[in-house]
Amino acid sequence: MATRRVPLVLLACGSFNPITNQHMRLFELARDHMHSTGQYQVVGGIVSPVGDSYGKQGLVLAKHRVAMAELALQSSNWVTVDEWESQQPDWTETVVTMSCALCFLAI
Repeated sequence: MATRRVPLVLLACGSFNPITNQHMRLFELARDHMHSTGQYQVVGGIVSPVGDSYGKQGLVLAKHRVAMAELALQSSNWVTVDEWESQQPDWTETVVTMSCALCFLAI
């Protein structure tokens, strides 16, 4: 009898200033590892760029970082960009972003 794998969504929060090949590779490595355990089935991935209020020196405007991430991930059939965090007027705790990412998945 086959055991049921737990569905799992990978989430990466950060400035993505800019998004790089290594950011995208991170998802592939994490998915491969989680699948190799035999316990999880990765069903999606989300990139969540921080908002403009993050305060990092040299931070490009969120709308541009979101656009760059969307372009970088346009060929992915399982990783997407959630711009909710980037649109918040204040810095957002990761746990709040995680809750909103779950809402994003339900859409």
